[in-house]
Amino acid sequence: MKHVVVIGGGHSGLVAAVRLAVAGLEVTVLEHAAHPGGAVSTKELTLPGFLHDAGAGFFPQTLASPAFARLPNVIGAVDWVNPKVPLAHPFLDGSAIALHRDVESTVASLDLASGAGDAWRTLMARLLPHQNVLCRTALSRLPPLWSGMSVALRLRRDAVELARRMLGSGASFGRDLFGAEKAAAWFAGPVIHSDLSPGAAGGGALAFFLLFLGHAVGWPYPRGGAARLSDALTAELESLGGRVRCCAPAERIVSRKGRVHAVQIASGEELACDAVVAAISASPLARMLPDDALPERLLSRLSRWRYGLGAFKLDWALAGPVPWTSEEARRAGVVHLGDKLEALFAAAHEAGAGRVPAAPTLVVGQHSLHDPSRAPAGQHTLYAYTHLSQRPELSDDEIADRVEERIEAFAPGFRDLVLARACRSPRALERDNPSMVGGDLGGGSFELDQQFVFRPAPELCRYRTPLRGLYLAGSSTHPGPGVHGVSGDGAASALLADRSRLRFWR
Repeated sequence: MKHVVVIGGGHSGLVAAVRLAVAGLEVTVLEHAAHPGGAVSTKELTLPGFLHDAGAGFFPQTLASPAFARLPNVIGAVDWVNPKVPLAHPFLDGSAIALHRDVESTVASLDLASGAGDAWRTLMARLLPHQNVLCRTALSRLPPLWSGMSVALRLRRDAVELARRMLGSGASFGRDLFGAEKAAAWFAGPVIHSDLSPGAAGGGALAFFLLFLGHAVGWPYPRGGAARLSDALTAELESLGGRVRCCAPAERIVSRKGRVHAVQIASGEELACDAVVAAISASPLARMLPDDALPERLLSRLSRWRYGLGAFKLDWALAGPVPWTSEEARRAGVVHLGDKLEALFAAAHEAGAGRVPAAPTLVVGQHSLHDPSRAPAGQHTLYAYTHLSQRPELSDDEIADRVEERIEAFAPGFRDLVLARACRSPRALERDNPSMVGGDLGGGSFELDQQFVFRPAPELCRYRTPLRGLYLAGSSTHPGPGVHGVSGDGAASALLADRSRLRFWR
C-alpha cells in the first residue's frame, strides 16, 4: 500500500491522516474549503479584531480522548484555556446552578439552589477515581471490551445503576438523582447540545458525560481560537510528509473489481490511491459512491441517514461582558439558557414540530472572558446556537431577534452592548460544510436507534466497509459528534491492521 486519500480535512480526517503518516504511508487530505479544520475553525465574523469559533467552541472530549492522547505533539502545541466554572445554568428568578471544576464548589451551588448537593458529591466520589477508564469506555471503538469489563469489575452494582440511568432521558436521570426540579434542569441542560429533547431515551448518557468531564478534564478551549487545534494537526501531518489540498472537494470515489481505485475531485482530476478514509457524514458519502460499491441495503442506509434538527448560530461583537443577573453566569465559559425543565421541554417540542421556539434554549459561549486575545481590549465576543427546523419559517433577523430577547431576559441590558452580529442559518451551515446536512451539527440524529452499532450500521460501525480499501470516519460513525478524533483514529487503525494482515499472508 502506497497512497491513502483522506476525504475531509476536519479534525477526524486530520487525526486519521496523522496516524497513517506516522506509520510511513503517503497521505493526501482533500478539503473542500479554503482552510483545513472543518467545524474546528476561527474567523472574524463580525468586526476586525473579534475572533469567533465558527463551529466547535469547547473541547472537553479532546482532552479526555485516547485518540488525542496518542498525539502528544498536537495537544502540547495548543495553549489550553480551562475556566474554573465550565458551565452555569441560570434561572429567570436570578438564581443559578454552576458546574465548577471543583466538586465541592459544584455541591455548594446545587445546595444553594435546590439542596441537592449531597447526591452529586456521593456520585462523584464513587466515579471520579475511575475517570480514566470511564473516558476510555465512552471514547473508544466498539466493542470497548477491556475498559467495559474494568468498569464493571470496579463499580459492580453501581455500574448497573449508572447504565440504567444513562439509557433514560436527561430529565429522568436528573429527577431520579436529585429529586429537585432545578437540579434536574441543570442536569438535563447539556442535552441541548444535541437534537434530543430532555425526555428522549439516551439523553441521560450525554448529559452525565458532559457534566462528568467538567470535573475530569474541564471544558477547555484553545487560546486564540479553535483553529489553533486544526493548525497543530495540520503542522504535525506536514512534518511527517503528509499533504493537505484545500479547495479540492471530492466528488466521486472510483472503484474497480471491488476495490477502491481513485478519488475524483471537482476539477475532474483523479488521484489514484490504494485506500480511502472518508471523514464526512453519511449522506454526502453515499452520493460519492458508485451504485455497486456497497450492498444495496448499506447504500440505502447511508443515503437515507436521518439527520436531526438544524442549528442556528449567532456571533456577536460586544462592547463589554454580558450583564447576567446570575453572578455565576458572569464567570462561566458556557451558559445554558433554558430555565426550568418545563421550558426545556417546551422549546424542544416546538422545534421538533417544525416551529421556531417562542423561548429558544441556547448554548452560549463566553470565550473572551477567559481569553482576552479573542477581542480588542475591554471588548468581548459571544456566541450562541439553538436547535430548530432545518428549514425555519422565520427570517434570519427574526430568529436572531428572538434569540437576543431570550438572552435579554437573563441579562437585562445585553442588547445595549451589541456592536455587531453575524447569523448563520441551517442552510448557511450546510453550505459552509456539506457534512452538516440541514445544519445538523452532529452528523446525524443523536436518537438511540442511531447510536453504538447502528451508527451508521452494524457492518460499518468499526470503520471498515465491504468495499476493499474504503474506511469510514466522522460524526456519522461511533461514537458520534464531538472533537474527540476517535473515528479518525479507529479508521486509521483498521486500515493499518488490514495492511499488516495482507503482508502476513503474502
